[in-house]
Amino acid sequence: MKSRTKNQLSEAKIRELVKIHFGAQCEVGEIRELKGGMFNAIYRIERIREKDAVILKVGVIPGTTLLTYERDIMPVEVECYRRIREQTTVPVPEVLAYDFSKKNIKSNYFFMTALEGEPFSKVMKKMGQENVDKIREELAGYLFQLHGIKGSYFGYFTEDKSRQYATWKAAFFQMFEQLLEDAREHKVRLPYKRISAALRQNAKYLEDVKEPSLVEYDCHEGNIFVKDTGHGYTIEGILDFERAFWGDPMADFPTAFVFTDDIRKEKAFLSAYLRISGKKVYTETDVKKYQLYRMYILTIMASETFRYGFLYGKLQGAWAKWGIKKCLRELGGGMDA
Repeated sequence: MKSRTKNQLSEAKIRELVKIHFGAQCEVGEIRELKGGMFNAIYRIERIREKDAVILKVGVIPGTTLLTYERDIMPVEVECYRRIREQTTVPVPEVLAYDFSKKNIKSNYFFMTALEGEPFSKVMKKMGQENVDKIREELAGYLFQLHGIKGSYFGYFTEDKSRQYATWKAAFFQMFEQLLEDAREHKVRLPYKRISAALRQNAKYLEDVKEPSLVEYDCHEGNIFVKDTGHGYTIEGILDFERAFWGDPMADFPTAFVFTDDIRKEKAFLSAYLRISGKKVYTETDVKKYQLYRMYILTIMASETFRYGFLYGKLQGAWAKWGIKKCLRELGGGMDA
């Protein structure tokens, strides 16, 4: 995917970074850019002597036009991988080296182990429904483990005490208000008054979240890698934690199923998560929260299109705006002026 945010490197520069972090004796084979990502430049690098491959993820050059929450978010992903590997059995890559000094290149970057499977999005159509359901159930268990990682405040990862919130409602309102400011700055046509009205009218549903949980907020099929064991596919690894924040576990549901307007349609996943988490039922409060979190990711998708090509940006923007209006009907926002 072409995006103005990608900081693409030459092969010579990539080889130089490999030597810096893995030693002059490290022999590099094929270097291949992975095209699936929509934000960072990502390269798969073969190491000849080690007979393996590593992934180089290259961050955005400071000063590039971004949404506010996207600024300097690569350290968040590295920190998430560390915590996940220390506190859970969720399969994620191992971070091998990183540099956030911007001395070697103009942006942050890190190396991690490579996954050898394929994105779930690529192979799910050739799976039987039973295997798809099994993957969904596995995902429910892994997300529940992620949600067991707790933070000390609500909101995006930050050292800024003024943006470390004591309540989830306060954090989510600030996150959404900042996003709407960004959208206005980029002249995105949205029903701003209806969105704000829906947030106010449904604020009470955010008050039952008492403890900040790790939320990936990007766990869609493209970020779930699966491998064929010979007896069906299983999850090999989960990627991309840059959007992570401390919040309500349920916020992970609409990004894991971005094309699903009601999580109750995903019966294998939802029943497994409710069972594992000890929740007996999916409540009316849950219904409203799902729509709020879905509206947030769709607003992000509508607001980020400035960095894509004309056709893709138009298609994503139109689809996201259509979805926002559907969320608003479910939430009951007032009419826009």
